[in-house]
Amino acid sequence: MRKVLHYKTNFLNNSETFINRLIKNHQTYEPAALCYQKKSFTDGIRIYEVPGNEFSFIRNCLAFHLNFPLPFYKQIIRELKPDIIHAHFGYDAYKMLHIAREQNIPLVTSFYGSDVTRLPSELFWTTRYKKLAAFGAHFIAASDLMKNQLEELGFPAEKISVVRFGLNLKELKFYENKPGSKKILMVGRLVEKKGFEYALMAISHLKRKGIIPEVNIFGDGPLRKKLTDLTEELGISNFVTFHGFKPVEEILKAHGSHSLLLAPSVKASDGDTEGLPNTILEAMAMGTVVVATRHAAIPEVVEHEKTGFLAGERNPEELAEILEKLFSGRYDLKMIRNRARKCIEESYSVDKMVSDTEKIYDRLL
Repeated sequence: MRKVLHYKTNFLNNSETFINRLIKNHQTYEPAALCYQKKSFTDGIRIYEVPGNEFSFIRNCLAFHLNFPLPFYKQIIRELKPDIIHAHFGYDAYKMLHIAREQNIPLVTSFYGSDVTRLPSELFWTTRYKKLAAFGAHFIAASDLMKNQLEELGFPAEKISVVRFGLNLKELKFYENKPGSKKILMVGRLVEKKGFEYALMAISHLKRKGIIPEVNIFGDGPLRKKLTDLTEELGISNFVTFHGFKPVEEILKAHGSHSLLLAPSVKASDGDTEGLPNTILEAMAMGTVVVATRHAAIPEVVEHEKTGFLAGERNPEELAEILEKLFSGRYDLKMIRNRARKCIEESYSVDKMVSDTEKIYDRLL
């Protein structure tokens, strides 16, 4: 069986379940992973981590921060002899580029969001991406929009494929009969691009109309205090609960008791945007109606009034208007939930993601 070595500097961050699913569901390739440090989703995967002994760590740490090839990485790749190296995120791919060229191994790069929208504007990255575009074997975009963005950055169109995120649908229960209660779920890191402040403003608009939903927010981040203070200012703290970071399993279970997922993503002030939030795909798969924004690739999966609902970015009034209509029974939500699930089954299954990815490996070899 051919071998693929996946590279991610931190293996993996808590939100990177989509990478974990790809690696654990390979069909025709034997996977392994290489990283600077292990973090999450490490069970059941052969992972090579930079050793902690002092001399080796200092050498590799210095190389890492200077963006030079790490001696440890070279050693593992020589010993493992992978047929393909698959790096996740553009900034991680650059750390693999020299080694892949040196050892004549095709380098595949998957892009996901900030590495396409924010990173290119930072110092040195225009030059680095030119090298990656010239010498990388193939590039994977998570959406049609992202493919266009990569082309605008100078990546050759013929070397870019769209592979959409894949969910393990056997593990995601579809709640056909959702509760009619006004329970809203919000999931994600508490950072600017998630747009949670606009959702809270929308909830405040509903309150002034006498509509009092229950809002549960799962996630943590640098804006937590600002957001909790905002709920106090808006007078909605009695029915908005911040649960902090929770395991994926607990969040998925919460879909059974919530009628809506609110995902008001925005373009951040530094240019950072979403790719396509995994939380939206999970909600659609489980029968939770999605209310989101016309942001990044979200409209590629959420079709307004057909598979979910869309408002403009930074527009709490429009969000509130949609929520009010939903709570008043204006729409056939059962039909919308069924359409959303079908959309996920057809285009966002883990089997399709793995198959599409392995076909790219096959072509390169």
